[in-house]
Amino acid sequence: MKELKFAKDILQAETPGETKDLIIGLGFNGLFFQRWYPDTMDNWEGHLAEGFQEHYYAAQIYRFCPVARVIHQWHRSYTFAEARKAISVDLEQAVVAEKLWAFFGMDDGVVIFSGRYNLKSALVLTTKGPAEALYGKYAGLLALAAEKLDQQLYPGHSLLRQLSRDNITLSPIQQKILKLQISHPELSNAAMAETLGISVNTLFAHHKKIAKKEGVTTFTGAIVKQLEKKVAE
Repeated sequence: MKELKFAKDILQAETPGETKDLIIGLGFNGLFFQRWYPDTMDNWEGHLAEGFQEHYYAAQIYRFCPVARVIHQWHRSYTFAEARKAISVDLEQAVVAEKLWAFFGMDDGVVIFSGRYNLKSALVLTTKGPAEALYGKYAGLLALAAEKLDQQLYPGHSLLRQLSRDNITLSPIQQKILKLQISHPELSNAAMAETLGISVNTLFAHHKKIAKKEGVTTFTGAIVKQLEKKVAE
C-alpha cells in the first residue's frame, strides 16, 4: 500500500520540492540532481548537507571519486558501494572521497539515471548507512521519481545552477570574473565590479575564492593558470 501511495503521490506532485520531500520520506538523508551537456551541467541541491558540494568540487575530489567516475561510464543505476568496488582509483585518493561523503553523514547512496532529448541526468540520493536494501525495495519507484524530477527540472528552470564541466570548481559569477579579466585586462577593479553588477569589496572577495579554488595564492596566479590551460588546448 505504501508503494502504491508513493507512486500516486509522485505522479501528482506539482513542484520539485514536493517530489523531493516524497523521495526523502522513503529513508534517504540527501538528494541532488544533475543534467549534463557537452560543456556545462545543471545542478540542483535539493536536500544536501550545507558545504558538501563546495568541498567536493573546490577540492576537486570529484576527479578521483568512484561515485562520480561511474556516472560518466555506466548507463545503469547503482549504489555508491557498488561503484567503489567496481572502479579502480588510487586507493589513497578514493579513501579521501569516501571519507568526505561520510563526514557529511552520507556513507552510501544511490544514483538513478533518467533523461530526455539525448541529455543524460541523474538523481543522486544518500543514506547514513548501507543503501542496498533501500534501493532493492524501491528501485522501480525511484526510477519513476527520477523521471518526474527530470521533467519538473526542465532545462532553464530557475532552481538549476549551471556549472562549467571544464571548470566545475568555479561558480557562474566567478567564471564571469575570470573571463572578463582575461578579455579586458585594461579595466580597473571599479569598472569590472560595475560591469558585473557587484561591489568592489565583493569582487575582491571573489578574487580570494577563485585563487583558493584554483590552488594558487593570488588572483593573478589564477589568471596565469587559466591562460596556461588555454595555451595547452
